[in-house]
Amino acid sequence: MDILAYSEENLALALSNKYTSPELVKVKKHFSYFKKYLGSPELDAKTILIEENYISRDYLHDYASYYALCFEKYEKVCRRVHFFDIAITEKDFAKTLLQPKEETEEFWKHYIGFIVIKPIPLKMIGYTVLKTYSNSQELNDRNFWGLRNYIIHLYGNKIKLRSLAFQEQDSVLAACATTAIWSMLNKAAADFHTILKSPSQITSDADKVSPDGSRLFPNKGLSILQISQAILNSGLVSEIKEGDLRPHNYPYKVASIHYLKKILNAYSCIGIPIILVVRVPSGGDHGLHAITVSGFKTNTPQPIPPQKTISYMSDNIDRIYVHDDQWGPFARVNLYNDSDLETPWTENDSANPKRPTVVTNIVVPVYPKIRISYQDLEVIVVGLDRILTFFFDTQIVADLVWDIKINYSENYKDAIKNSALDDDEKVGILTKSLPKYIWIANCHVGVHKLFSFTFDATNINNAMIGLNVVSFLPDSVKTTLIQFLKKNKQTLQFLFAHMASERYYEFLIEKLK
Repeated sequence: MDILAYSEENLALALSNKYTSPELVKVKKHFSYFKKYLGSPELDAKTILIEENYISRDYLHDYASYYALCFEKYEKVCRRVHFFDIAITEKDFAKTLLQPKEETEEFWKHYIGFIVIKPIPLKMIGYTVLKTYSNSQELNDRNFWGLRNYIIHLYGNKIKLRSLAFQEQDSVLAACATTAIWSMLNKAAADFHTILKSPSQITSDADKVSPDGSRLFPNKGLSILQISQAILNSGLVSEIKEGDLRPHNYPYKVASIHYLKKILNAYSCIGIPIILVVRVPSGGDHGLHAITVSGFKTNTPQPIPPQKTISYMSDNIDRIYVHDDQWGPFARVNLYNDSDLETPWTENDSANPKRPTVVTNIVVPVYPKIRISYQDLEVIVVGLDRILTFFFDTQIVADLVWDIKINYSENYKDAIKNSALDDDEKVGILTKSLPKYIWIANCHVGVHKLFSFTFDATNINNAMIGLNVVSFLPDSVKTTLIQFLKKNKQTLQFLFAHMASERYYEFLIEKLK
């Protein structure tokens, strides 16, 4: 065990190994990122603790499947580098280790995470768990929804840290897509009957050969089909969302920022990180890359004038946070224009003007029982918006804004307990049997909620999947709305662009009563 004061030189030394000197460490993108991240005012690292001869399960799998068979005698043990936000001496730390658990709780609150250093050349950043910046579900703050609790064992102590594991891609066993899947599974495996595998196992699950027909190891990257296959073999299924724009004369489709925001917002409550296939500025062109989204920041919604098309609460997302295996964990990505992302790749692009990063595919891993996709639900919500807009046409001066999310029914019931509904209505909802996964479409004006619609996420898309409608309107307005719907049924029911349009209209009237 070695304890060092946190500094640029000591960080480079701690992250080095037999094959990668501190000087080589300093030219890596990861070093620049970690130096900025750990030295930020929010983490403010003060101490580095180096733990030698650490056994990393992920590296051990990779070692057994590849490195042990090399002529070069690579070691099977790693170094684990820990960080604290207070100054510590070896004497103070040794004294802390001998104290009873209840007397050291305050000390371990200063722990901010670790980085595993693998004993291989250059691509040595292994299993990494670091504290996030401030995190909450409040508006105008970062909402890291793709995190899990880690129990870190250090010299007989258990430290709890909420984060999402990260590691650098190993170009031999895992390309960026494999590492993106690995980070995603770190969260999914904690919440579902999902298997967490090492990068080499994920790559093996993807296929028998590389996309170009060559051998899988060393790995050159995964196709969309292989990404989906690897996710399926881990116990989840994938919804693949393709781009719909061709901006900047690109020869490929690009996902609009508006669409990206809708998808990230819709699936965030499930908590499984979402994989983006992006094109990043690299050399003279845009190279394919994969990153993992685990959070976003949302601005406070403001009332907006009536619009000709439906409005979405997701438009208030102004940045996202991603694991980019070529940079680091929780990298900030700003969203701007119709299709452009400002990633670390863009920030460090040598072209003038700097070239944006663009999204070509969105890979949404979901539990197999979730059968209704966002697109299936959006069609119904658009119909609801059209009908309610007709009713409120002369009664409100702001547009209806929709917040569409899939969630666990137990979370929905928790929210109902804390709502402004009367006790009888709360009991009626709480005692009703619901599927495990439900879609929730909340209708707002500014920050004020008018309705909450719930739908069965486990049904089939051509059925009437509506479960309930909760109204937060005054009784007099709700009565007038019901009368309006009954009077205009023949005209308005076909605003639902769905084969069960009449049933949805009847559902709306019945559940409002």
